Amino acid sequence: MFTKTKRFSVLCFTMCCFCICLFGQIQEASAGYPGKPITILVAFAAGGSVDTTVRALAAGAEEILGQPLVIENKTGGGGSVALAVLKGSKPDGYTLAGATSTAIVRIPQRRKVPYAPLKSFTPIFAYASPPTAVVVKKDSPWKTFEELIEYARKNPGKVKYSTAGSGSFMHLAMEMVKLQEKIKWIHIPYKGTMPAMTALLGGHVDVCSAGPEFVSMSKSSPIRVLATQTKERMDEFPEVPSFPELGYDYYNNTLFSVFAPAGVEPEIVKKLEDAFLRVAQTEKFKKVLKQYGMVIFKIGSKEYKAFLEEAWPKETEVLKKLGLIKKAATNPN
Repeated sequence: MFTKTKRFSVLCFTMCCFCICLFGQIQEASAGYPGKPITILVAFAAGGSVDTTVRALAAGAEEILGQPLVIENKTGGGGSVALAVLKGSKPDGYTLAGATSTAIVRIPQRRKVPYAPLKSFTPIFAYASPPTAVVVKKDSPWKTFEELIEYARKNPGKVKYSTAGSGSFMHLAMEMVKLQEKIKWIHIPYKGTMPAMTALLGGHVDVCSAGPEFVSMSKSSPIRVLATQTKERMDEFPEVPSFPELGYDYYNNTLFSVFAPAGVEPEIVKKLEDAFLRVAQTEKFKKVLKQYGMVIFKIGSKEYKAFLEEAWPKETEVLKKLGLIKKAATNPN
């Protein structure tokens, strides 16, 4: 008959054996990763800047990781739909998301999302910061941003503008202008910049607060860039003023990124991070980013996590200052 002490010793020994076995299985799984195709949920519409750049990143990483990286577009909510799906995925490194930092910081502060922005995910890699701008058709009566503002002031509610989604930086930037200029215009959200630009070209809206697709489209489509929402003037549009130049203390610091669910093994995170970093250093990938006028970033998992944690309170205060929120709609943790 076992004494209490003996029973406790047997229990401890059993638990130790279980933990050693489990740790060994985890190490074995990590060492063999990836052993099958990896799915990347792209948060925006096909053909857009996020979709195009994630596909380029995935194509390069396939050669390094030795497995296909399969793209699935999960659009909507400014990227929050894809991240909601990602949250429910198994944290084994076989389901990732290509999204922007806006779905972590900005959108969850404006409206409740079904995930904890700073807790539900493992940031893997951030590779670029996109330029955004206010554009109109070339036959538009507005030649400058000031002319657009003056028209909106005299005609409240008549100007309709499109964006890549409610809560996106492009949306918030236009709402900030609305508040500062004391004007009224109507927001029409779409599931990506390409649909938003199509709406502009089709005459369904008057203005588009556009993602980086505007850079390449300006070379082939009849559009006019009135202002860039960047910190400084862009080399591609030296004659176009930036938002700070126009008196708006708000500019785009969004990051294009790859995320995994929370709980992915560090060894797997490192393999993915290293693969994406190698791709980001290639001239082939840099060429893809250049067509959108992007600023190239190469931010790894730990640094990116710190960036998001620091950005959350700062952006919350900006949104409060603009009168867009009283408190964050979503608990970050």
